[in-house]
Amino acid sequence: MNYNNLPTNIAVQHTEIANKLSRRLIQLRAARTLWHKDMNQFMDHILRVNDDGLSYDVFPWIIGRVRKGEKSSQPVSMGACQEFMPVVLRFLHSDRDEHLHIALVMVQSLLERFWEQLLQMSRNHLTSCQSGNLESLFMILVTTVERVRQLCSSKSPEVAKEASAAYTLLEKL
Repeated sequence: MNYNNLPTNIAVQHTEIANKLSRRLIQLRAARTLWHKDMNQFMDHILRVNDDGLSYDVFPWIIGRVRKGEKSSQPVSMGACQEFMPVVLRFLHSDRDEHLHIALVMVQSLLERFWEQLLQMSRNHLTSCQSGNLESLFMILVTTVERVRQLCSSKSPEVAKEASAAYTLLEKL
């Protein structure tokens, strides 16, 4: 290691980190503005930016609205949830415990929020005239079963607990 360039290397790294955090703050502020205005624009923004840091920051907002359901002033539609599923799936296959945990909380929240509709779809074996969003959400959730089962034996107690709760519901579909 060359210690002569250490101050320069630290300064360069500091600037890079400061720039990344500044961009993330700008994106988070834009997301917060859209969050209060229009859920569709908010989701479009999150998906377009395609940044795991930003997605992680807004996951709790989305989960909160999913859990509130129709009681929320701006409920998250099933279509918006379905559009967000690629992010959820990406987080479910992450090697970071915090990503796994938040994705599992989201899966469990979706299952609880749309349980009756998903259960009906399961019992009808996809033969009823359900909405395309319901069918798509159902199929995506069903594809997570094996991964969620694997996460039940995670070394992280938080991940294992959330995975077990989600898996219990997924098994009933």
